[in-house]
Amino acid sequence: MFEITRQNAREYLVGRGLISSRARVVIELLGGGISNIVMKVSLPDDCFILKQSLSKLRVKDDWPFDRERIFVERDCMVLLGELLRPGSVPHLRFSDEENFVITMSCAMPGGISWKEALLSGEIDLEAAARVGALLADMHNQTASNEYAQKRFANQSGFIQGRIDPYHWTAAKAHPSLKPLIDTEVQRMLRTRVTLVHGDYSPKNIFIYPERILMLDFEVAHYGDPAFDTAFCLNHLVLKSIKFPGWSARYLTAARTFWSAYMDRLMPGLDLEIEYTTIRELGCLLLARIDGKSKIEYINDEASCNLTREIAKTILRGSETSMESLLTSIGPRIVSSGSV
Repeated sequence: MFEITRQNAREYLVGRGLISSRARVVIELLGGGISNIVMKVSLPDDCFILKQSLSKLRVKDDWPFDRERIFVERDCMVLLGELLRPGSVPHLRFSDEENFVITMSCAMPGGISWKEALLSGEIDLEAAARVGALLADMHNQTASNEYAQKRFANQSGFIQGRIDPYHWTAAKAHPSLKPLIDTEVQRMLRTRVTLVHGDYSPKNIFIYPERILMLDFEVAHYGDPAFDTAFCLNHLVLKSIKFPGWSARYLTAARTFWSAYMDRLMPGLDLEIEYTTIRELGCLLLARIDGKSKIEYINDEASCNLTREIAKTILRGSETSMESLLTSIGPRIVSSGSV
């Protein structure tokens, strides 16, 4: 095993023939989240991203996650590159199965991180609509796709990367909600409708004037599309709680995302997706406060408690309308005293 660091990355790249030993290269360590080493490799006439999955995640709690997930990402990226509009996903450049490494094309200039834009108050409704439409395109194009059904049938990565650290950990923190959360988990694991991204969040989306680029497919699996819709909506709702002064705009972006997704979704693909998205949203709101992967920008007790209460209301209720749900959230944020 070659564990790549900032200090030995050049040695690795030269040894695999990815760069010349004489190359003028700048290697920049990127964030990589909690689960990967990610570096940007810049040459005078080229640029690519190097990614290696970690054996131990960067969280306080114990969180096992099979390093083979890097090859789930690789194969998902290749498939979506064939099915979606050009420029929607990075282009695979290299794969090293022995060392759990892939390289891919850099994001082209001219795009902005959707997460950074949203956190700065730049809440572009056209961008939200494009994000929703691209997700629907992914779900439409992979529904009933035989290769996707077989290659991404294994849900162990989804359980390790999402169900255990999110749902089951939150359920342990809230025993009274455990039956409701367990019911949602079992429903979701039984649902096999389309390829699911598994991490469709603003941090993994770049916004361009004419297109959307999505990243990070290591939790991809064939399953329930409501996980993706809820995962993205969750981030918009969390930001509305963090920045109550902008909450109306975030929730409008959530409506716009949802409308664009539903307008583009293939008729009959999932007749219950509105209800199941709402149920999953309740789980994910709770999980980002009391799961293993806590949302980094909500850390004051008032906001944490508000998030918990909204999640509990969703889980204990029977709401079936996304519009009604989002309309009810705004006044609760305003009246919570967090403004």
